[in-house]
Amino acid sequence: MKKIKVFLPALLMLLFFTSFFGITSVSASEVNPSVSASEVNPSISAPEVNPSVSAPEVDPSISAPEVNPSVSAPEVDPSISAPEVNPSVSAPEVDPSISAPEATYDFSPSALEPDSTYPGTNIRVKVGDVLYSSKALGGSAMIVGHVGIIGPDYMVYHVNAVNDNQGEGGKRDTISYYQTRHKAGESIAVYRATHGRNAAYWAQNNYSSVTSYHIPIYSWDNFQLKTINPNYCSKFIWQAFYYGNYDTDYIIGYYTPNKEAFVTPGQVINSNDLTYVGSFGSRS
Repeated sequence: MKKIKVFLPALLMLLFFTSFFGITSVSASEVNPSVSASEVNPSISAPEVNPSVSAPEVDPSISAPEVNPSVSAPEVDPSISAPEVNPSVSAPEVDPSISAPEATYDFSPSALEPDSTYPGTNIRVKVGDVLYSSKALGGSAMIVGHVGIIGPDYMVYHVNAVNDNQGEGGKRDTISYYQTRHKAGESIAVYRATHGRNAAYWAQNNYSSVTSYHIPIYSWDNFQLKTINPNYCSKFIWQAFYYGNYDTDYIIGYYTPNKEAFVTPGQVINSNDLTYVGSFGSRS
């Protein structure tokens, strides 16, 4: 009994110490913050969401050069394409002076002034223009006035009674020489014809066939309008318009080659096909 009393306190003391150290070591590891700290330590995952890491990816300074307007400016610089649409480049293409040879059918404009206008005027010379003067050039007083036509080579084709170095009848004069056939101070009117170009060709091709100037005043010989030789100025112009335009009367309107009739210079310029555009003077 005495031994039990001595042993029992010793046993209780042993159990106490055993329990104390066992519980402490177990709970210490279970709640030791150093063990789970690494699992939840924010410093470990911080780099994953650190905004300084991804900042360069959206830094506007990196892509700025890609949209810098100064880089593409030269591509749309209007000064580069300006010469392509510079009106001074294409101006000669529509310059009326360039197309002048087309109006002459590529014949040399030997009768033209340098600026291609009638002397002392700004009236442009056109193939098929009809020139009218009120005085007769060596003809009969019965037919007052004289008419000629500008040919494809810009020479004046007409018929008169003067027997000069070209003979009597058909004549081919420069505009300058044609002026000298008129008296000083005389005016030469210009009439523009709608169907004058074909008439001009016919006159150029047939003027040399007229070798005699004749107006049938006292007889009916060669009175028909179809007669080429002999001839006179206004009849020759009527023929040029009629035959040159496929047998169409653009002067009187209803005459035919077999008709026996006079054609006067006044009738020629009064035609609906002709329009007065101005005049220039004679030259001594």
